[in-house]
Amino acid sequence: MADKGMTWGPLDLSYLGVYKLWNQDLGLQDDSQRSNNARAKFSNLITKLAHQLDLPRLTTVDTGSPAHRQLCLYTCGLGLKPQQLDDTVKRLILEGKQTKAAALAIIHNQFKSAASALKGTNVLSIHRELSLAIAGFVRGNKDEMWEETVQGLALGLKDPYARAILALVRNGNWHDVLAETSLPLRDRVGIALMYLPDDELSQYINTTFVEVINNGDIEGIVLTGLTNHSVPLFETYIRKYSDLQTAVLALSHTSPRYFTDPRVTLWRETYRSYMNKWRMHVQRAQFDLQITKLSKPLSGQPTLPPAPRQITLRCNYCEQPFDRNVLNVPALKDSNSNFGIYQGSIFGDAKAGTLCPKCGRHMPRCVVCLHWLAAENVVNISSKASLVLYTNAAPIVIRELPL
Repeated sequence: MADKGMTWGPLDLSYLGVYKLWNQDLGLQDDSQRSNNARAKFSNLITKLAHQLDLPRLTTVDTGSPAHRQLCLYTCGLGLKPQQLDDTVKRLILEGKQTKAAALAIIHNQFKSAASALKGTNVLSIHRELSLAIAGFVRGNKDEMWEETVQGLALGLKDPYARAILALVRNGNWHDVLAETSLPLRDRVGIALMYLPDDELSQYINTTFVEVINNGDIEGIVLTGLTNHSVPLFETYIRKYSDLQTAVLALSHTSPRYFTDPRVTLWRETYRSYMNKWRMHVQRAQFDLQITKLSKPLSGQPTLPPAPRQITLRCNYCEQPFDRNVLNVPALKDSNSNFGIYQGSIFGDAKAGTLCPKCGRHMPRCVVCLHWLAAENVVNISSKASLVLYTNAAPIVIRELPL
């Protein structure tokens, strides 16, 4: 069957991480989805998807959930077919990433291919030493002198893949490789999926899942996916690095398409506000267009309504709309309900209408008549006065005020 990705009918599992796939969690709030019957259906769906993707059989460990491991490895970009593995190793060698190519081959239990990747005319001395270390490991060298020699090679090495190779060939224990935290998390999770028994794998996935959320480790997306579980991860990430854009752009692919969270909505609106302040109005309009398209599920209409066409008067200083409640947000009753809105001054309302309601800065003067923007027109004596905006061309009447 042709590769259709991780979709089956109306269901799209491509955004799920390893944690949800392994624990058979679709992320639905309904308690009925957690029943044994629902788990059985989800397990059957994973088996069908593994067959649809024609994933290679896993032979490195005995497991009661082979299809789950296959799909999780597919999410990690591992569990490759022999031809895919050879092509990837050759590409990495051409890119000058010999140690990564060798590590990838070792993860797939192809030690001969790993040793070959570290040979050639343009390799470094450390590559030759790694090749000898792999050859010695394959021959079964595991005495005390061997471990000391390998440990000496690892001293001072900064390449995470070289360190991972030496961690394995020292005594053949994959737990030592998993303890090498410099190795990318995606590779460590893939190694756990290929070599740990089911009980140890569940413990490793659950423990690492909690750690990445608490640390705000963005690599943890391989575990959380772009689901509701990724929101607290991004929350910690934003708090540590103040990088709002990464979180907004990543979660735009799944929220509100598959789930909603008030924090994601707040981040998205804050990001839009920042772009308006930076006068990136064209980019903000393009962002609105794209997130509306991304909010459309496999079948149905977009869950995020398109932004209405409008012309908004904004302050030259804070770049916020003059409307005090442009988003129609209901006012709160606590003391912080007017946070971010100018509260007036000790001079009363004498300057009301000529000050920005958000930052309190005075509106600019017209370059022709020198009247304040939004000044009241009292030239014509009548029963009503008009509030006008003085521009270079002509005054624009906004509304009529009773005298």
